[in-house]
Amino acid sequence: MESLSNSEHSNQQRNTCSIILNQKQIHMEQNESNLSFDQLPKAVGELLTKVDYVISRLDEKKEADGSSPTLDDDQMMTMDEACQFIGKKRSTMYSLTSERRIPYRKRGNKLYFFKKELVEWIQSGGAYDKPYTLSEQEQAEFDAHLEQMREKKRHKPAAVQQQ
Repeated sequence: MESLSNSEHSNQQRNTCSIILNQKQIHMEQNESNLSFDQLPKAVGELLTKVDYVISRLDEKKEADGSSPTLDDDQMMTMDEACQFIGKKRSTMYSLTSERRIPYRKRGNKLYFFKKELVEWIQSGGAYDKPYTLSEQEQAEFDAHLEQMREKKRHKPAAVQQQ
């Protein structure tokens, strides 16, 4: 029974100490809100120390949990997933890909995006520096299509051209 009363007594002491500490902290915070210009460097130093402590504690917790927020570099996304990730409409994404303004891969008639490349694209402000070069087959198809368009172009009759 005495051990229970002793533990109850020590719990009561802890609670009292914690209340006193909280009251002192509140009183200190009230006093700190009225800082003079000369006290600012010391206050900033204390804040930096506290922030460093909080960061170190978070790092320790992150390591203990084993869950560090890493970017899954090799995560491939479909068009819909990329649209949702970036927050753009599907039509905008098609426009960006056709203008080669966003990094993507194409297999058949499907477009794929890598998460790492999209994050880098966003961080660069939407600039994509990969120059667009046609393959030999694409260039040949383009030239053939251009020639077909030139042949189909209607010319003015000779009588109208001479006037």
